[in-house]
Amino acid sequence: MIKMKYIITLLLLCSATLNSYAQSLSYMDWVDRSAKYIENNKLDSAAIALYNAMSLEPAHESNPVLLLNLGILQRQLGQYDDSYISFTASLTNNPIPDIVLHNRASLLVDMGRYEEAMEDYNAILVDFPHDVEAFYRRGVLHLENHDRVKAEADFKRSEEIDPDNMFTKLSKALIFKLDDRWEDAEKIYTNLINNEPNPDPIFYMNRAECYVNTNQMFKASADLRSLGDTQRNNPYFYFLRGRVRLEQFDKVAAKADFEKAKTLGYDSSIVNEWLKEIE
Repeated sequence: MIKMKYIITLLLLCSATLNSYAQSLSYMDWVDRSAKYIENNKLDSAAIALYNAMSLEPAHESNPVLLLNLGILQRQLGQYDDSYISFTASLTNNPIPDIVLHNRASLLVDMGRYEEAMEDYNAILVDFPHDVEAFYRRGVLHLENHDRVKAEADFKRSEEIDPDNMFTKLSKALIFKLDDRWEDAEKIYTNLINNEPNPDPIFYMNRAECYVNTNQMFKASADLRSLGDTQRNNPYFYFLRGRVRLEQFDKVAAKADFEKAKTLGYDSSIVNEWLKEIE
């Protein structure tokens, strides 16, 4: 019993010491600590550090930017509703409202709230009429709404503003794919992979899609393998890999991939047609 009391007393002392230490940290101490947590991929701790900084100085002029960073962390943690609240709060007195709106619009797309995302891209283009990325992403939403005319108008505008911009090139590749011009689309993705300083993993998956549709399964397989775990929650990744494996006569693995794609939300009617190929 004496030993237990000693342990409890020790724990209380440690807790008091930690609380005292936490209270001694300044606003910038918490901000710096958050940055270090992010570097070490400790996203939960990074979010808590930002909360602590803003709680310490609720009226600090940098809080809108901290709220933006908090929203990004929450989105990465899958806390979509909290992320939306943080992005929305961040808009007040934020020196970079276009960045906030881009992040909120992208989040809204992930949440399936396409009309609200469209409103955010519209708002960006009112104040930043040369934002090529906003034209590209609004064009993609127009395609989601089956309005190719408006989509192509946005893509054309991005090309007029900056023909060498990455998003302009992505616009062209997307139209090529819609027209089954897979070889032309593949050339764009290869160019982006070879010339962008940090090519997005999605470029490899899009190129793999081009290879699949031109029956270059070995190249498609190589691109899909290069993705590692970056697309583990992307249903289209499993659908593509299922098609590759089916072509390689690995029906068991192909079926597993098709079923995984369906579980993650890929169109079951499309997947079921491919599953018939295995039966």
